[in-house]
Amino acid sequence: MFHHSAVFLLTLAFLPAALSLAVNQVASQAAEKEAVVDPAKQRTINFCRSGRGDESKAAGLVASSTTKTDTCSSCAAKDGRPNILLIVADDLGYSDLGCYGGEIDTPRLDALAADGIRFTNFHVNPMCAFTRTSLMTGHTHYESDNYLRSLPIAKIMADAGYRTLMSGKWHQPRHPMDAGFEEFYGFLEGQIDSWTGIGYGHVCIRSGRGDAKPVPDGWYSTDAFTDTAMAQIDGALEAGEPFFSYLAYNAPHTPLHAPRENVEKYPPRYRDGWSKLRQQRFQRMQEMGLIDQRYRLSEPHAEVRRWDEIRDEDRQIEANRMAAYAGMVDRLDQNIGRLIAHLRQKTALENTLVVFLSDNGGDYGNGAPATYASELAWKPGSHPMVSNGWGMLKNTPWNWYKHSMAGGVRVPMIVHYPVGVTHPGGTILKQRLHATDLYPTFLELAGVAYPNDDEGRPIKPLYGHSMSRLFRDATLPETAIHDEIFWFFDTLTNQRGLLRGQWKVISVNDSPWLLYDVKKDPAEAVGLAAEQPGRLAELVDHWHDFARNEIVAPPGAREPVSTQHQGWGLHRCRMVFPRLRSTLPANAATTVDPNTNLVLDFAGVADFADTPQKHLSLYRVSDPTSPVWQSDPDENSRWQGKRRLVFDELPQLQGDTAYFLTCDRGWVRIDGTPSGPLNDGAYWWRFRTRGE
Repeated sequence: MFHHSAVFLLTLAFLPAALSLAVNQVASQAAEKEAVVDPAKQRTINFCRSGRGDESKAAGLVASSTTKTDTCSSCAAKDGRPNILLIVADDLGYSDLGCYGGEIDTPRLDALAADGIRFTNFHVNPMCAFTRTSLMTGHTHYESDNYLRSLPIAKIMADAGYRTLMSGKWHQPRHPMDAGFEEFYGFLEGQIDSWTGIGYGHVCIRSGRGDAKPVPDGWYSTDAFTDTAMAQIDGALEAGEPFFSYLAYNAPHTPLHAPRENVEKYPPRYRDGWSKLRQQRFQRMQEMGLIDQRYRLSEPHAEVRRWDEIRDEDRQIEANRMAAYAGMVDRLDQNIGRLIAHLRQKTALENTLVVFLSDNGGDYGNGAPATYASELAWKPGSHPMVSNGWGMLKNTPWNWYKHSMAGGVRVPMIVHYPVGVTHPGGTILKQRLHATDLYPTFLELAGVAYPNDDEGRPIKPLYGHSMSRLFRDATLPETAIHDEIFWFFDTLTNQRGLLRGQWKVISVNDSPWLLYDVKKDPAEAVGLAAEQPGRLAELVDHWHDFARNEIVAPPGAREPVSTQHQGWGLHRCRMVFPRLRSTLPANAATTVDPNTNLVLDFAGVADFADTPQKHLSLYRVSDPTSPVWQSDPDENSRWQGKRRLVFDELPQLQGDTAYFLTCDRGWVRIDGTPSGPLNDGAYWWRFRTRGE
């Protein structure tokens, strides 16, 4: 039984996962039938495992002490079931790979796609840990309730005779070996330094159940996780056992670390800026057949600075920042190529289901502007990040980034399964899928039924559905496998979403609900909430019904959203200003009146006593050194003791101009808690005035 008594503390990071699938036997039997057998109705098959040989040869790798009591005359691998290899990238954008329209060199993943299937309508959850929960449990994150209502897939696969292996990032409750993985090498936290294995101030890399230990000189996470996965797989192959291998890279999550030789070729590719490159990616995606004429690029929001408004020296810095990200993706591709070549050399690739995906959409990090130029990808201890503009580029053609809109939940997925897929190489499939669909797919191919309980402990029915029919029939309707998809993400941003049929509703930062017709407007460029209030209300009611009846979530999940639209980035202001409810102008707004006021609305009382020489300052993006306006209130100001601070003495602003604010640490205290620094980096408040 999988017990979980500890509270699952989320760190800001992502969950990796890439999959492999199962049996020729089961696949061929299912192919003879017009309808695929639902794994919930299949007969449970108890497979046996042969005795263990030597422990894995990977340095420092510790195997589980779990012992199988089943015995049989032949090992499980001889029954024809497929190996399953699930590979998850961390924060990789939808269009970053060459085979999805990107300019980054990814020839190995491109080759895997050319010999397999690309999926264009695959959905995940708005944050890495939430997607990892779906991959491991077949449930949405809040349905699972930190695994209390779920049965981890590794436990089922291990009981069915599979060698269950994990290498990389866990970012889930407790420990992967508690969830059924027999071998583990990696880290439990949300992010690490890829050169030192340190995260959140402590060493993180561990083998099996051992304590975390410092890594040797020359260690690099992507290389090490690949080496370990290969050694783990070799152990299973030598024992004649099928394997379920979960390879969860931390690349390309921040900090953006990569060897110098992988980075230095990329700055010239990014000197034209994010908007031009976004148009180029969009055109390539159309030429590849990934998107059609229904798609249109949404306009950038105000948090994305216009390339021609940035100083020349800052453009070069920005190109170097994106080069670090590209180098990290490049190195990831090289390692996946190494692993695929290894499987081919071991004659194991034909009967291995390889699934590659990203845990969520591409992210931005910003960081501290003063250190942008000195944060080097090949320097241990550094913390390179990319800005909002590059985050927008990563998720072409979608709106916004990780945590929100389509940019946060639409990701690339490649499937390679030579003996189980009947389509020609390079096939593109556009059916709607969700991360929870992989769990039942793996079970079906392994010939394993999903149980009604876990040794008497109640578990929920699976949220996902097997997608194996798509391996044989590319003509299935768009929603044949998965129609309705529910989202809720309460960490920092309170994102709500529901996709049902051709309609999608979403609320960002507790803002009023938005409505999109994703059949006519798949890139979600045109909102329809005002035009179709009845349909909007119906879908919102359905979201609340699911939240009320199916998930375990904070009360805020069921409360009405606010009446004021708050753009992307409000959560960044909330990190700076204690108990902040809203701002005016809204963060990321693009049509602000040049005669605007500045408003900060708090749930607590403002105190400006003992805050001398602390300023709230307004700048133009094109001139980040000369403030347009500043305010330095004290205890005698008219804002002392107020909850709503209205600054109405701004000069008239220029039309069609981008602005940002900064704030010194301790500028105000709210109910006794001092404000942090607003720096137009990691913590930003930007808007754009409308044209004349």
